[in-house]
Amino acid sequence: MVLYSPPEVSPSGGQPTFIYKWTRDNVVIPGANQAFYSPVAADVGHTLSGSITATFDAASTATQTAHNPLIIGAKARSWGFNGDGTADVFARNAYGQLLLYPTDGRGHWYAPQVIGTGWHIYDLLLAPGDFDGDGNADVMARDPQGRLFLYSGNGAGGWIVAKQVGQGWQGFRDIIGAGDFNGDGTNDIMARDSANNMLLYPGDGRGGWLQPTQIGYGWGNASLITAVGYFTGSESLSLVYKNQYNGLMISEGPRNGNFLGAATTGYGWQVMSRVSGLGDFNGDGDPDLYGITYSGEMIMYYGNASEYQINSMFGGYWKGQATVGTGWNIMNYVF
Repeated sequence: MVLYSPPEVSPSGGQPTFIYKWTRDNVVIPGANQAFYSPVAADVGHTLSGSITATFDAASTATQTAHNPLIIGAKARSWGFNGDGTADVFARNAYGQLLLYPTDGRGHWYAPQVIGTGWHIYDLLLAPGDFDGDGNADVMARDPQGRLFLYSGNGAGGWIVAKQVGQGWQGFRDIIGAGDFNGDGTNDIMARDSANNMLLYPGDGRGGWLQPTQIGYGWGNASLITAVGYFTGSESLSLVYKNQYNGLMISEGPRNGNFLGAATTGYGWQVMSRVSGLGDFNGDGDPDLYGITYSGEMIMYYGNASEYQINSMFGGYWKGQATVGTGWNIMNYVF
């Protein structure tokens, strides 16, 4: 987070001095007196703001406070499972092994790593980000009996502990790691039930739950539903999904537990067996999305969030695409 507001002086001249102040829930953070502030664990779930005071002389001083204070959310899945801050992909093979495919943050892969065995017992897997509040990305898994398990990551590509965090989840068609969808600083889960209602299960930041609420209905024509983070460059989180016409739709939620309208990003997505967001793959600062074709190609679709915010519809959602892997159809689950 950066405070920067170059002053204008009339008539021109003078050398200003600057005083920076950062606050957490309106209380000054000790030692946070630079233009740049990097949020820490103590900031998660709290509102950060800042101010800058420019002074030219005793009679010429002004203070500007940030217009948009932010609630700091828990780490998203885009932080990476191995803690290096770059996007990762998980995959399960036919032997029940769970593999991690790390990236270098510049559009390339590191060698895959086996991070677990026996994962064939699960029928649904997802990456919710940091769900238990320890600062590390986690994994969730559902078994055919409807039990939901949380596998707490250790921040270095391994595990701390696994525990059951729910039951009765067998009735859901989809379970999605939504990020901090309600804006309270903790990561949440969305679930589509058999009646095609969408429900929000807010996380409590400690590996448990707050009260669920219904946030949508009529999702029967949606498939390949996935969360893609701040895909349009706004403060809203985005879901993308394929509609009945094979168009890829995007629906935003302004971090208040609700959805905005949906828009089409393109057509012809019937060739994909899987679509998912993972974070910034190529290191340009914008979230990306990948699709896996039925023939096993992984195609990376590079997001255009920064340009989209400047030029809106004229910038478009995408800045290009590239095939970044083959043979992914041998995996029976990729997330």
